Amino acid sequence: MPPEPVSRTLDGIAGELLAPILAGQFAASGWQLITWDVEQAICLTFERGDTCLLLEFERRNDALDCYTRTHRFNVCVRRQFDDRPLSDADRAFLDAVIASVAGREAALPDPERPPPPKVAVREVVVDRLLMREARGRYYINPYVGCMIACPFCYVSDRADFSRRLQGLPEVPWGQHLDVKVNAAAVLRGEIAGQRGTVRMSPILTDPYQPAERRYRVTRQCLEVLLESELVPVVLTRAPRILEDLALLRRFRRALVGFSIPTDDDAYRRIFEPHADPIAERLAALRALHEAGVRTFAVIQPVLPMDVDNLVAQVAPYVRAVRLDRLYLGERVQHLYDQHGLSRFATEAYGVATIRSLSERFAARGVRVDPLDDFEPLLAP
Repeated sequence: MPPEPVSRTLDGIAGELLAPILAGQFAASGWQLITWDVEQAICLTFERGDTCLLLEFERRNDALDCYTRTHRFNVCVRRQFDDRPLSDADRAFLDAVIASVAGREAALPDPERPPPPKVAVREVVVDRLLMREARGRYYINPYVGCMIACPFCYVSDRADFSRRLQGLPEVPWGQHLDVKVNAAAVLRGEIAGQRGTVRMSPILTDPYQPAERRYRVTRQCLEVLLESELVPVVLTRAPRILEDLALLRRFRRALVGFSIPTDDDAYRRIFEPHADPIAERLAALRALHEAGVRTFAVIQPVLPMDVDNLVAQVAPYVRAVRLDRLYLGERVQHLYDQHGLSRFATEAYGVATIRSLSERFAARGVRVDPLDDFEPLLAP
């Protein structure tokens, strides 16, 4: 018999670190803590008026740029859904929050990690699922981890940091997965009165990775969302989302995006060896579009490509595209070098390619958008 699902200890561990903040330490400042999440490092989102501030506490690494550092953390901060720079008042508040965490971080456990198992799939039960990002904006991670295992994924270290807090073994990215087997039941208790968009999933996982075929956690969550006023926004690399096409069509509004970072499957095999072929993703994108589901594409990172060919294959079937560069490219520099592709690893290539993609998509009437605001894409 398979082992019983385990209750995660992660919220309790982080809750001790954040106890004063969770107890309302900053309530008098007018800033409201609207979400805290610990699945990809420790993330806090505060809201005041129409401004949201996100703080991310990740494992300290002096080689990376960040807002500031404590003894144990790199701290990254930004305004959510807002390109304006931080104000002096923002910085004063952020510094106070960081000081609160820094004053308690010495008590954060650093348990010895056991050797890695052969299989690192856990069935877990959770207490929370629907995470608020801002007014009318939420996200859901049906799983933690992603077995598609793209080697350039910048969330891998953050995910391992959260595993370290729990004393779980260090396992390479793509070889560990937490399956939230009670996700749908938890979500059903959270949706009452909520309106807005729900991203599935923003960074940490692919909602249609291979495990979905067995567990159907994403499908179950979509079935619950049908009972609500929430609009799903699904991002995936996996054509198996078509198995839920009939379900997606039942939503009055839904938005589905495909990650398509190149037009050439030879490059996909180098940089996304465990992901589905590009042609299959394009076919699934077309099928969704023709079925009346609103669609978009994410071209991130911009891998080696034929810009004109990619635009020609994507533009007819999407309402918008999001474009972005490769982050932490040093992780895959060896792949560029090994295959004679170093010229595509430069910042200049990324800037020029994004510019060319933007111009060509715009010429075809496709919105080039960071996709922070989904409303234009969901309009009739």
